Order: sequence, then structure tokens, then C-alpha cells
Amino acid sequence: MILIVGLGNPGKEFENTRHNVGFDIIDSIQKHFLFPKFSKKFNGTYTKKNINESEVILFKPMKFMNLSGEPIYKISNFFNIEKADSIVVFHDDLDLKFLKIRIKTNGGHGGHNGIKNIIKYFGNNFNRIKVGIKNTFYIENDIPADKFVLGRFTSKELKDLEILKKKLMKNFKYIVIKDFNELKSNI
Repeated sequence: MILIVGLGNPGKEFENTRHNVGFDIIDSIQKHFLFPKFSKKFNGTYTKKNINESEVILFKPMKFMNLSGEPIYKISNFFNIEKADSIVVFHDDLDLKFLKIRIKTNGGHGGHNGIKNIIKYFGNNFNRIKVGIKNTFYIENDIPADKFVLGRFTSKELKDLEILKKKLMKNFKYIVIKDFNELKSNI
């Protein structure tokens, strides 16, 4: 069993914002692989399906980003996911260039408050797939980080993000089996 989590903020006002890229990816996985509709539970929404003989749970915590740890803890307890390495978290990363992917299997929070809160519940040893959101507009202008991450993607960025999501769907089996080296080499 694997729990795949996307981080974001609940509410229409946060849709298509950079901080919600984790939610966007989870929604794409759900649609692409024809998961059932999301159900509300554990202070979030989840769906599950067997893929390649593994039970895969998709989850979006519906507390605000900075409080993501508790809902993830609740769903992992309910489904008896005892090992934190069976959790994969998609989230934005302002230190990475737009659409660059970095995969970590442990470590600190790097200033990301959602990850910081998850560490409070699980320790450092869970899988993260970071998606870069930094662009030249952010670099060239003195925009506060909190305003930038809550800003919307441009239409060109949304198109480019779709390409990345297609690559992730094509290589989703590597996420399910936690072969992150193979995932890295194919994205």
C-alpha cells in the first residue's frame, strides 16, 4: 500500500496557484488512472484503487498547507500505513526552477511549512517529490515569497505544467513501486 499526498490549500481562491501544484498533480493522477471520485474524510479528500497489484491511496489534506500533518497522520493510521517510506508527498518548491523535479527520501523541511508540519507527525523519513515553481518574474522582481506562491500560474506555465504531468503519468508505476531513481531518469 502506498499513500500519495498532494499539498495545497482548500478553496476556489487557491486553484491554479503555485502553492497548489500538489493538489493539481493528485487530481491529474485521479483522472488519468480513473480512480473513483474523491470521498471526504480525515480532514481531506481521498480515493483509492489497485494499480500494478498495489493499493494506491490519493489524498489531499483540506486543512491549510501549514496544517497538513494531522490529516495525513489520520489517514495513514486508518489504513495502517505504518512505514513513513510508504508515503509520497508532492509539493511546490520555491528554491527550484520552474518544473524542475527533485526527489528526496528524507531530510528537513527547507522552509516549506507544509513539510515542516508533516515532519512533526512522521519525522524526516518520508518521500517528497518537489516541483519547482521559481520563474524569472520572481527572480527579477522583489516579490515576497508568500505572495508569489499564492499567485496563479501564467497560461504558458499551465501548458508547460501539463507536459510535466503527462510525464509523471507515463512513469507513475515508478512512484507506486518507489523506484525513484528510475523516475528521475525518465522525467
